[in-house]
Amino acid sequence: MNVYFSHEAKKYFEGLILIGSDLDGILIGHKRGYEYYIERGFPYHEVFSMTDEDFNKINQQFDDRLIGFYTFSSSERKSKKILVPFAVGKIFLKVASGKEQGLITESYLIDYENEFSLKSIKVHIF
Repeated sequence: MNVYFSHEAKKYFEGLILIGSDLDGILIGHKRGYEYYIERGFPYHEVFSMTDEDFNKINQQFDDRLIGFYTFSSSERKSKKILVPFAVGKIFLKVASGKEQGLITESYLIDYENEFSLKSIKVHIF
């Protein structure tokens, strides 16, 4: 399983890092087989308190292309807030900046097998 960034998505996150943003949000893109393609991000400050109804509304707004969630926070508490039924099968992206490395990400699949979990998956940034 892999996650790929489009050029536009990469520029979006680099721009947020450049201005020192710590916005959370959703990931828009598509899934092909076992691969997720992030086409862009969309800031959504209430992403970690979203309800099923909120999720369905925002997913419909983006033509059923919501593939995950992102945060600039490394907080474990925040990560646990996204472990809810509507998020299963989506990706969770933690974004950071390294001075020399540029955009740094950790990507996880939100899974459920008797309990919710985050399974690490490989990220490819071009």
